[in-house]
Amino acid sequence: MFPLVRENLGIIVIKPLLLIAVLSTNIIVVIAWLSPKNRSSVSIILSLIALYDTATIFFSTMYSISSYIAGNVLSVSGCYIEFVAGALAFIFHSSSILTTTYLASQRCVICLFPFSGPRICGQKTTVIFSVVSFVFIICMRMPFLLVRGIEGVIKISDDNSSVLYCKRHYIIHNDIMDKIPNIIWFIRLFTLHLMPALFVTFSMIACMVTVNRRKMVSGRSSDQRSKKRTTVMLVLVSLIFVLGEFPTTFRLLLDTLFPTIANWLKTDDGIQFSNIILVISFLLNILVYVGMSKQFRDSLKKLVCRSSTEPLTS
Repeated sequence: MFPLVRENLGIIVIKPLLLIAVLSTNIIVVIAWLSPKNRSSVSIILSLIALYDTATIFFSTMYSISSYIAGNVLSVSGCYIEFVAGALAFIFHSSSILTTTYLASQRCVICLFPFSGPRICGQKTTVIFSVVSFVFIICMRMPFLLVRGIEGVIKISDDNSSVLYCKRHYIIHNDIMDKIPNIIWFIRLFTLHLMPALFVTFSMIACMVTVNRRKMVSGRSSDQRSKKRTTVMLVLVSLIFVLGEFPTTFRLLLDTLFPTIANWLKTDDGIQFSNIILVISFLLNILVYVGMSKQFRDSLKKLVCRSSTEPLTS
């Protein structure tokens, strides 16, 4: 059982503004990358990550706003919205993490094995990974989705104000359900934070070392410069991902290793700080695309020029 209102009004105001910013930039990203000229396995994965990030902040914002409003008017419907929005935000965010990890690993394999790498990391491998990762995320969340009922409990706080608490009745027996969160905590820490950070970091280093070594040996042909810029672009995207996830990963790691030690990141302000850093990382990707990809810039120019000439034509 937990209180429905857990965020202050300032966060409720900031989150919709961040949602609008992420939604605007990621719509441009998806349209530009999925244009026929740019469509490739890499651009499809980048577009998928943008969609996952947008869905994450959308449902996170819905979670916060509905909880704040329903908690202040003492409406039990907020408990149901909070349950659905929280689950969807977790699923899409986890999908974004695993997809970014796959993208970095895929590029690393292609850099290390330029002849067999593209065949190993083909479309079939991408589809298999997408299905397996989705099933894994659903299985990890499933114990918390097996709910037979949700009820609201109103309690009086120390300042004599009414506070609405949400209570979930799980299908799984309470004795088993008391142990599941700790197990899921460790699984989440290793599979969604530590291992992705290590894989992405190793992939970034391996790609940069391989590209620089290949440049020294083979010269600077046009095709090689293009592949190098694509690799550098993906390395920067991976770096932004690691930095954006770092506060959350560090908080979970401290909670696991030192659960009794005071940690600012565990406070409400620390959690909101981690979330804001994460959302800022969503917004930085488009800057990398504009700076490192000529194809993306050309698609962006066509999109802007077309939108500016359509009113004149009509």
